[in-house]
Amino acid sequence: MRILALSVAPLRPDNVMGGSQRILMEVLDALAESGHEVRALSPIEDGVDSFRTSHGAAVEPSLELRGSFPVPYQTAPHRLASVWESIRDAAEWADRVYLHADAIYMRGALGDLPIVRSLHDFVYEEALLSAFTLPADRTIVPSVYMRDCIAASAGSVSNVGELRVVSNGIAAQPWPVEPALPSGVGPRGDSDLILLHPHRLHREKGIEESIAIAAGVQAELPDRNVRLLVPGLAGADSADDANLEAASISEFAREARAESLLELHQWMPLKRMPGYLAAGDVTLCPGSFVEAFGLVPLESVVAGTPAVCSRVGAFREQEGIDGILHHDYGDIRAAVEAVVQLVRYAGDSAANASAVADRFDLGMMRANYVEAITGPLPNRSDHRQPESPAGPLGWKLAPWCYVSERGIYHDYLARFEEVPQLARLLRSGDGSVAQNSSTNPEETAELERARKSGFIVPV
Repeated sequence: MRILALSVAPLRPDNVMGGSQRILMEVLDALAESGHEVRALSPIEDGVDSFRTSHGAAVEPSLELRGSFPVPYQTAPHRLASVWESIRDAAEWADRVYLHADAIYMRGALGDLPIVRSLHDFVYEEALLSAFTLPADRTIVPSVYMRDCIAASAGSVSNVGELRVVSNGIAAQPWPVEPALPSGVGPRGDSDLILLHPHRLHREKGIEESIAIAAGVQAELPDRNVRLLVPGLAGADSADDANLEAASISEFAREARAESLLELHQWMPLKRMPGYLAAGDVTLCPGSFVEAFGLVPLESVVAGTPAVCSRVGAFREQEGIDGILHHDYGDIRAAVEAVVQLVRYAGDSAANASAVADRFDLGMMRANYVEAITGPLPNRSDHRQPESPAGPLGWKLAPWCYVSERGIYHDYLARFEEVPQLARLLRSGDGSVAQNSSTNPEETAELERARKSGFIVPV
């Protein structure tokens, strides 16, 4: 089968700009390894020529997009016309199209080819518009969390096609992984306690929270020399326009009286990430960004380093995995306590790494993507939207929410809200609220506010 893959984010032979692109490189190589002819079109980048993956998938940086994520279409109209022509010409060669992290609005350029797409976030405009407005025969998502979010929103108003979950895969590492600090960072001292923040410098990824956590850990463990490593120097991967500058990060650290703890360094190439993760004592993932899967804590555990994560998005699906502890978003005290707990007792790192590598096997992910992209597709008529019923039978907690002692957390609002009547009704039954569950005006008013704010969705 001839497969045309399209990406609006750059592809590079020896480096990636995020977890989604790392997955795409694996998928392209797996398709080629399975005997399919593969062409992948991606944005033009200075210094990046066409190349092939290890099994022969052809990567062609030929799309005249702006090339800067997440606003690739901010470019001149003649360049967009060129993109249309490139896609149309390649589509004439293809039997099937795979749209990775689908943000290709130019469906007309694809003719009537079968389309399989994947979505790796449900935050950025491209992913939201794709799910709500653009057709596909099959949509691949990395988590049950994201599947449920799409089904509860876009799935009720548009033709998203078949939704299939394919978990991201983690490459197993030879054990033990050799620690390797980045260049420009001093060697580890006997009393050092190294915390890692290996994320894009998007504020919602939790850089301010990581700084506050580092300061809290230093206060809790005064005999240790806490070091917070952050990829924030000029020249680090900065493709996301929302990324913060190094000066802003340093200012956060000064305000938190943690400037002496912060160490900025260059972005780590993909091949050096296992050693980098192995060099830490704890990896921090404390942000409010609505993760659709969450590779970092799993990769950290596979490298032998435990992780502390906010209970946000698909991170919630990782609760119970040995080597990962969770805290409510914004609860710095709880995050500090989790770090200290892991420092004092991290458990069996080798066993934790093996369990995660087995559960999220990279080979399994590759095989599942190949089958999802090349296998039989559902009949398009099977995915026509049914006529909407007269009204919902009831309500249930939205998949982007969870109930805690602090209230109900809403991933997209990034805050807890006191909704006591709703929480009580949810706890007292089967997790749903009947349409006419209350005659109490106060409860009825609260349920209506919860509905409008997206805390509950129709059953």
